[in-house]
Amino acid sequence: MSKQSQLREYQTNILARLENAKKAGAESPAGYLGVIIGGKNVLVNLQEISETLPIMDIQRVPLVKPWFLGVANVRGVLYAINDLAQLLENTFTNISSNARLLLISDSVTSNVAFLVDKLVGLRKLDEMKLADVLLDDNICLKNQTYTDDENRVWHLLDCDKLVRSKDFTTPYAT
Repeated sequence: MSKQSQLREYQTNILARLENAKKAGAESPAGYLGVIIGGKNVLVNLQEISETLPIMDIQRVPLVKPWFLGVANVRGVLYAINDLAQLLENTFTNISSNARLLLISDSVTSNVAFLVDKLVGLRKLDEMKLADVLLDDNICLKNQTYTDDENRVWHLLDCDKLVRSKDFTTPYAT
């Protein structure tokens, strides 16, 4: 089997497990979806996202900051699409077959999505150690970090903090 088909099968398995976790009830068994954003390992709370989708046609919007990619039609609803890698690290997310859109849950905000480099898989915080490394104040990452059994550092995304930040709510170029 080719590496490409193995990767597709792996991603399909992750998406199926994510859907099953969402259907299971209020608190999903894994709790977090591991993703890569701008080269960083990031944990996204499953309660803060409603869906993961492959990259679709994004319509550019004039006179906005570069991290605001534009809008996309998701089943008849327009979503604002954001590149968090560019907002956080000033690096563009590589649009590839691995990249995904994560739709932020309506419980956090409406019609907002962000781009990730790739999905890593479902993760549980109780299987990780709280790291000694504390982040400085950040637009959307929580201060605490975690390490997994392979000593990879994981950052926690705070979607609520993101959508309340002044930088994020004012995407217009000045």
